[in-house]
Amino acid sequence: MRLAIFDVDGTLLRGNSWQAYFWWAVGEWPAAAPGLLARLVLRKSGLLKAQALRDAALRPLRGKTSAEVEDVGRRVFEMRLRGQIRSEARREIERVRAEGFVPVLATGAFDFLARRVAEELGVSEVVSTRLGFERGMCAGCIHGAETRGEEKAAEVRGHFAGRPVEWAESRAYSDDVEDAPLWALAGDRVLVRAVGKETIQPPEGVRVVTWADD
Repeated sequence: MRLAIFDVDGTLLRGNSWQAYFWWAVGEWPAAAPGLLARLVLRKSGLLKAQALRDAALRPLRGKTSAEVEDVGRRVFEMRLRGQIRSEARREIERVRAEGFVPVLATGAFDFLARRVAEELGVSEVVSTRLGFERGMCAGCIHGAETRGEEKAAEVRGHFAGRPVEWAESRAYSDDVEDAPLWALAGDRVLVRAVGKETIQPPEGVRVVTWADD
């Protein structure tokens, strides 16, 4: 089995799913909006950790059922994420599938958002940051660590544990050197950049592709 592993935010999407969710939450839950906006100002001033802002944005999901959380994911996707999927990303997933690769989404995005992107692209293998649930109700926070950096690579390996993956023949796509551990899993390492935008200097052994930012 050869994998084609895709980061989501900034790679398949021209934007960021966390930001899309945050601004959707501000508009959807007026009672929570003042607190979220105040925390955003503190975050931009360096007075609040990213985790605290994330937790505040997830708090309105507390007490919702799995079905209700999934409905939130669908609404955010339809309103803010569907239009952010790059056309070239859609074509690339079809190309790798035709070449015999198994497409995989590996992302720090919340699972209820990542699943919607995966469904849209026809991808069944997803590694993402999971929401916590207690007695069938959302805890309003994540479960475990965010799937970023080393954690993302470890989760991908764990997801495919026991399956015959040809890692050296696999491929990994990302727009950020934070995903160096993800690139390290695959023999073919791809840095995705948008047309007309400056990009990071690719590490040794990583090739660059340019996708239209549409």
